[in-house]
Formats: sequence, structure tokens, C-alpha cells
Amino acid sequence: MNDILFFISSILAAIGGTGLFTFLFTRSKYQVDVLQAKENAETTAIENDIRLSGHYKEILDDLKNRYETRYIEFENLMNRKISLLEEELKLKDRKIKLQQQEIIELKRENRILKDNAKANLT
Repeated sequence: MNDILFFISSILAAIGGTGLFTFLFTRSKYQVDVLQAKENAETTAIENDIRLSGHYKEILDDLKNRYETRYIEFENLMNRKISLLEEELKLKDRKIKLQQQEIIELKRENRILKDNAKANLT
């Protein structure tokens, strides 16, 4: 009976000792794995930040190009509008001159008609 108890206690001691050694070795390995996982996560986060900053840079560069294109289009549009308005002003000035000449002619014609009417009355 002592032999059986000794045998069972030896087996339990061997299993417990193996478990203890396994726990101690895997604990340090687990700590190393955790550190490596943290390092990988930080590296991945840094790489993602770099990619994201590159993406933002592309967006801003594209925005700059779009702004410059729109500004040039707007400037061209305003220059054309200014030209059209200047031409319209020139046309209105010509129309005013023609109307002033017409007024002068109508006044002259009116004066002649008044003179003829006075002459016919006397």
C-alpha cells in the first residue's frame, strides 16, 4: 500500500513539477509574446498613420489643383464679362450720340416748322 501511495505521490509530484516548469517557462514566453504583439501593433499604427498622412497629402494636393483650376476659370469668366460690359457701354454711348443728333435735328425741324407757321400767320 505504501508503494502505491508512493507511486501515486510520485506521479502527482512529477505532473505538478512539470506543470510548474511549464507555467514558469510559458509565463516568460507569454510576456515576450505580449511585448512582440505590442510592438507589432505600434508598428502597424505608425504605418497606418504614414499611409493616412500620405492620403491626406494627396487630397490636399488635389484640392490645391482644383482650386487653381477653378480660380483660373473664374478669372477668365470675369474677364469675358468685363469685356462684354465694356462693349455694351460703347454701344450705349453710340446710341446716346445718335439720339443726341436726332434731338438736334428734331429741334432744327421744329424751329423751321415754327418759323413757317409764324410766316403763314402773318
